[in-house]
Parts: sequence; C-alpha cells; structure tokens
Amino acid sequence: MDKIGFIKKDIYNVEFSVNGKLRNHDVELVTEYFMAEQKKKNEAFYFKIEGDGPDRFSRCFWVDATSRRAYGFYGDVVVFDTTFNTNRYDLTFAPMLGVNNHGQTIVLACEFLSKETTESFVWMFEEFKKAMLGGEPKMIITDQDAAMARAISIAFPTTFHQLCIWHITSKFSVKLPHSAYKEYWREFQKAIWDTNNKDEFDAKWNIVVTKAGLTDHPWLSSMFD
Repeated sequence: MDKIGFIKKDIYNVEFSVNGKLRNHDVELVTEYFMAEQKKKNEAFYFKIEGDGPDRFSRCFWVDATSRRAYGFYGDVVVFDTTFNTNRYDLTFAPMLGVNNHGQTIVLACEFLSKETTESFVWMFEEFKKAMLGGEPKMIITDQDAAMARAISIAFPTTFHQLCIWHITSKFSVKLPHSAYKEYWREFQKAIWDTNNKDEFDAKWNIVVTKAGLTDHPWLSSMFD
C-alpha cells in the first residue's frame, strides 16, 4: 500500500464524491435500467414508476417475462407481503409471491412504495392486472392491514382475501396475558392446526378460550370473527 500513492481515506473521499454526483439521480438511473431491460433483453419486461417530487419516486412496480409466464400457471393463490423495509430511502419493498408445482416460492411481481395507503395499494394492484394475463388471482393472502384490505376489495372484487396465519399466530405472545399464553399456547396451536372442519375448530377454540378465561378478550374475539 505504501507504494501506491494513496491511502484508504483517499478511496473513501473519491467514493463520497461519486455518490454526491449520483445523488438525486436515482429515479433517472432506475428508469434507464428498466428501459434497457425492456428494449435490449426482455421485451415482455413491464414496469411503471411514479414520483412525488423532483428526482424522487413514490412507487415503482416491475415484473419480468418469467414471472408473467409463471403467473399463468401458478397465479391462483398470491401472497402479498409488505414487511420488508429499506432504511436508506424509507421505502417499503412489497413482493407478490406464489408457489410452483415443486412447492418452491416464486416471485410474481415487485414493488417499492413510499406510503402504505389504500390509494397506493389500488395503484399497485391495477398495475399488476395490466401486466398479468389471466386477470385477478383466485385468492390473496396478506397481513391484517386495513388499507390493504380496502384496496383488495376495490381492485380484486372477486378474489378471496385470506389473512396470513403466520402473522396472526406470531401476535399471540404479545396480545395475550403472559400466563395465559404460556399455559394455553399449545392448545391454541392444536385448535388452529389439528382440525379438519369448521365445527371441530369452533369446539376446540371455545374450549381453550373458556379454560384460559379469555372469552371476552377483544383481540381473540376479532381473530375468531
């Protein structure tokens, strides 16, 4: 290193200078990249970008040819997850996922959203319908976001909306009193997973809720409903 003529600090200074020149050009760079994908490599590549100010995008949707084709085969059930967040740009990464015939998770579409509002979700779902042949999915699985639920009812009126069981069960330890969770969690699990029909579930659920003294628990009641 002593023969090169510069030190690590010089490298950091150059990097900082380059990043400074690129700052506020992110939207332009992303758009150019997507257009290159579309024109040179993949004519079926689809994207849509909208901004909320100079050099800043508020939402971005994209899907490639492989994902569009996969949706035709495996698009009956779609999982939509907004639990991924970026820390530099304050954007939510929201992939739409499916499962193929090998039981493997596949990416159907990707989005960046600056706001998790009903209007943003409707915009995204409408872009999804434009990009995908075959129309609406038969079922979509999401977390319990109220804005998302409203958007699904608007954009996907014939799609069955299912709440993600993982998101629900992960909240039991927080929503329930500690002693009740510790003593009855396994029984709740059996009621949820080891039942084959509605009547059997109702019976097991009512038994464990009564034993735990949680018949009037507002969150459990809302989950049951």
